[in-house]
Amino acid sequence: MTYALKLAGAAILLLLIGAFGIILFGDIWSRIGIGAAVIVVFGGLLFFVWRTDRKDKERRAGIDELPPV
Repeated sequence: MTYALKLAGAAILLLLIGAFGIILFGDIWSRIGIGAAVIVVFGGLLFFVWRTDRKDKERRAGIDELPPV
């Protein structure tokens, strides 16, 4: 039962994030068009993922030099 509640909670959270995104970027979509708005949104997401990956690589930099077991 708890898995179903977690799944429902995640679905509700995703719905709220989507609604917030529509409200937040609705003005951008109407002014510059859907193509440019998609580029802005996905560009921001790609930057976030790139920065997170770079921080993760720096955090585990010494792990790669361990001798094989």
